[in-house]
Amino acid sequence: MRYIDVKEASTRWGITDRRIRLLCTQGRIDGAIKLGWSWMIPADTPKPRDGRHLRRYRTLDIRPGTVDVDKMRTLAEEVPLTADLIASDSFAGILRMTLEALLSADGISMDDRDARSILSGRVVPSVPLDLHLVIVNFRSILISLAANGEKWSEKSARDAHARLMQGIDDLTGADYRPGYALYPPREGENPTIPVQMETTFGQYEASWRNMHGLVSAVLLYAGILRIRPYEEYGAMYSYLILAGELMRNGILPPLLDKASEDEAKAAFSLALSSGNYGDFTHFIERKVHEAYHILRKK
Repeated sequence: MRYIDVKEASTRWGITDRRIRLLCTQGRIDGAIKLGWSWMIPADTPKPRDGRHLRRYRTLDIRPGTVDVDKMRTLAEEVPLTADLIASDSFAGILRMTLEALLSADGISMDDRDARSILSGRVVPSVPLDLHLVIVNFRSILISLAANGEKWSEKSARDAHARLMQGIDDLTGADYRPGYALYPPREGENPTIPVQMETTFGQYEASWRNMHGLVSAVLLYAGILRIRPYEEYGAMYSYLILAGELMRNGILPPLLDKASEDEAKAAFSLALSSGNYGDFTHFIERKVHEAYHILRKK
């Protein structure tokens, strides 16, 4: 593959060098890689879409809800997010319960004993190889997100899905599915998935990431759930985006379980229909508290 530098891309696209570097940093130029202080861009990468034309697709009138900031700070101080905590048996238990709920949401039934075996590195003959791989990849990504601490970009989110599909679909694991969002925007047009993903991460970059960590995580999570950019393992992938944003802000990811699946769907449905994310935010906040309470007892 041939690469071009920022100067050549600027000449081709009619965009300033400074703007191109900013777009590369935001992950909005496909395939761009950083070598030292310089960015290199695949020669066949198309010109990035103009953010001014994307504004008309942005979700209007979102009311994100509130968070008990003091309580969240207290829990985070009592149970700090450390490498030892992520590697603990207690955290593994939360991960297992959450994973079973996510697989269920993706239409996959998983026996608790089988989940334990796979997460501990054993092979279960009755479970398909692809499912072994996606579970192991899921845990690996979650651990790396805890250590990374960087804000999301569209590129890093696509890379996360490629990692989730490693060994399953190494060629197209980062490619969006064709078509449109699973749930169209409440107002206006329903553009293609690439446009909606770029718009979602544009909103995140412009405002969401500056909110409280739980609020920014919920808005990003809801955006990915609404679009469902990939064919398979949508619940698992969306949770990774949620968990990564929470852990970037020093907050534990939530304990999701099968018993709360209906409540989660109802809160999400209300957020989509009304633009009021209060119930959905409170649901995720409560499930984060549950994770803290379990670990605090150990």
